[in-house]
Amino acid sequence: MFFTLKKKLMARAIAKRNLEHPFDFAAAENYTLDAHADPLVNNSYYFSAHNTHLSFFARLGKRVNQEETWFVLDLDGKLYSLKQEVFPAGASPLQVENKDGKWTVSYEGILNEKDRIRFRGTFVARQAPIDFTSKMPAERMATGMANEKWSKAFFAELQTISGQCHYEQEGVLEGCFTLNGETVDFSFPCVRDHSFGKRNWNYMNNHLWLMAVSSPVQFNYSLVSYPALSVLEVGNVRDAAGQHYLLQANLDLHQVAKGTIPQELSLSVLLDDRRRIPVLARVLAGVTYHFQDGQYILHENIAEFTIDGKTCRGILEIGFNANEKRYFNQRNLKEIKR
Repeated sequence: MFFTLKKKLMARAIAKRNLEHPFDFAAAENYTLDAHADPLVNNSYYFSAHNTHLSFFARLGKRVNQEETWFVLDLDGKLYSLKQEVFPAGASPLQVENKDGKWTVSYEGILNEKDRIRFRGTFVARQAPIDFTSKMPAERMATGMANEKWSKAFFAELQTISGQCHYEQEGVLEGCFTLNGETVDFSFPCVRDHSFGKRNWNYMNNHLWLMAVSSPVQFNYSLVSYPALSVLEVGNVRDAAGQHYLLQANLDLHQVAKGTIPQELSLSVLLDDRRRIPVLARVLAGVTYHFQDGQYILHENIAEFTIDGKTCRGILEIGFNANEKRYFNQRNLKEIKR
């Protein structure tokens, strides 16, 4: 009874806040780091594009003191990756630029310590952006909050995670790359992700992100655990029925509480149009990244998905705090209401 009441109260308050503070897409697109910002403040750009024989992802996480950098290409089952994870501020070989509303990602250098590549791709939007704060059903955050004990300290701690802006947009990545002298033109489905604000990787307990993209369907499921919120789940599906948002998921949380990469995950998601969509993800290949001197370990995996019978590719990303006792705040996962 208390859970239901708490959930209703918070859902009403969150919906009201979202209505009063709509997402400002133009301002978010033009966000830049203040030169005197706290080093924990980040401005992160991520691109993930896939088809049946080519997968690509790149991330540039700008901070005033460094730039977290990923660049990975999987071509016909062979993985090429940038080995260095962090560069001094302004020194990353990965460039992300916004010119006249078009985002371009480019890289020139060495992958796998021996393979030379020159890459340039331009993102062309196909769908409206999805802001993770205002677009997701209010009941998702309300459910996470209702699972916790309420106190002044609880609501104060929520401020630790409330200052992050995070949105995604589906489109097509178009361009070409030259790998070891061979040039390949490409145009394939892509999701770009932009987030900014304070991001302390060590504040996260653990997380999972499933994302798949193709012309017929795009899928997103995000699960994260913080000291303040043991479980928070959101997501969306775009298919022939349009864009719809996750109301509930039945993923077995124990599968992602082991500190290891699950080679296969299955779940179903209930959407706001009352459809229930089955999802299967299987890992193909991946790269491991280390944040804040190893305080948080993230595994970025290319995966094959089957979504409501449609096969496509995407990402199975999973991360864990170095302190394994923090996973889901050591809650009894069977007692978490979702």
